[in-house]
Amino acid sequence: MDSNITEHFELPKTVYLPPETEVDEDLIKALVKMKEKDAERYTVLQAYYEGKSKITERQKDSHKANNKLALDYPSYIVDVLLGMFVGKPIAYTVAEENKEIMAAVQDVFDLNDEQDENTELAKMCGIKGRGYEIVYLDEEGSVRFNEVEPENVVMVYDNRIKPEPLFCLYIRDYVTVDNLEADKKDKTVTLYTKDAVKEYLMAGGNLSLLEESANHFGEIPVVEFLNNDEGIGDFERTLSLIDALNLAQSDTANDFQEFTDALLVLFGMPQTDSDDVNQMMEDRVLLLDKSGDSGQGAQWLIKEINDTALENYKNRLDADIHKFAKVPNMSDENFAGNVSGESMKYKLFATDQIISQKQRKFKTALQKRLKLILAILNIKGSADFDYRDISLVFNDNKPYNELDNINTVKSALDAGLSKTYAYSKLRDMDDIQEELERQAQEVDAYAESFKRELDDGQEVPEDSEVV
Repeated sequence: MDSNITEHFELPKTVYLPPETEVDEDLIKALVKMKEKDAERYTVLQAYYEGKSKITERQKDSHKANNKLALDYPSYIVDVLLGMFVGKPIAYTVAEENKEIMAAVQDVFDLNDEQDENTELAKMCGIKGRGYEIVYLDEEGSVRFNEVEPENVVMVYDNRIKPEPLFCLYIRDYVTVDNLEADKKDKTVTLYTKDAVKEYLMAGGNLSLLEESANHFGEIPVVEFLNNDEGIGDFERTLSLIDALNLAQSDTANDFQEFTDALLVLFGMPQTDSDDVNQMMEDRVLLLDKSGDSGQGAQWLIKEINDTALENYKNRLDADIHKFAKVPNMSDENFAGNVSGESMKYKLFATDQIISQKQRKFKTALQKRLKLILAILNIKGSADFDYRDISLVFNDNKPYNELDNINTVKSALDAGLSKTYAYSKLRDMDDIQEELERQAQEVDAYAESFKRELDDGQEVPEDSEVV
């Protein structure tokens, strides 16, 4: 990692081309070369999330302490926002007449472990600013989808007023048994257009077509997930602050280590040469030709540390990181258990705006996923279901008052609102449709039991009624 890489990040540029653009070999090669420049940024952001920040690359001077303390702010920021955003699964609701198609969609979700997929995509967006998902048909004709790292994808849009995906490239190393340990490998490039899927091998600067198949989805089967309009990660804007705090913390550790390794000053021994100096560094003894201020012939030479100013500086950096990343410091006394719910809302106001932004972007991408899934299910079932018939409900995972939440749902029901809407406000409700079905089954079971009691001639309480 370049020691200055965090100081000049350049965001990936979105490519817009005329709708009539022909995708030839020269264009594919140019896009692959352009993508290689973006890969460095993604590599650095992933390294920060894994704890390998700029300070870890600092070189050691021969005789100085060189502690490298990388504070794990990137992981903290991403994981806290991730938990608040998709810590509770996204719920899907449909009208009664669409229950059958939702059951088919749920089967596709279960096959692809949709909840885990959503979490991985949300984390990818939090780290790198964007992520991708490829939807495809497996050997058995089942709809599958899986996340893909943004450094492996080039999404090209048309240049209309409202740009739509024109084509997409999925680029990865061509790995074989023979080149498994090679530093540089050939590339496999998959081209997705609205009509076809083409597989290329890019070797030695030459592009050769390996395979071509029809695209049954009718549109580009690659979904782009954005963290925000700019495609910026959760901690990316605060990298300079994180680097500064890592440096301050590491230098503090250096100061304390050098305080422990203080030099002993001996007076009246000026006859020294380079060998003596080297020996002095090894033995940690310094020779001078006059007595010290104390009049003693020997004393310790130590570095003064202004601990108060240093701690104030680090505390300011810590506060600024949380402030500008818009992530609460959960260890702060302001988030104690005795803080009222209304007060907590104001403290989490900035965080709520980030979560809302993530939800809007994620919803757009999930609707594209649903559209691709329904394109295949409609073909198989000779139906015409629309992805807009499925409503998405995000359940944020912040601390809340359970009694207040239940009262909110009860008030909605008392006001005559539908159960589907009211239950969507229930924070612990993962699958609203499943809960409604369970209620219907319980009502049917109660009615059947009630009927049997009547048939058997048993006495029924006067206040009983058949639901």
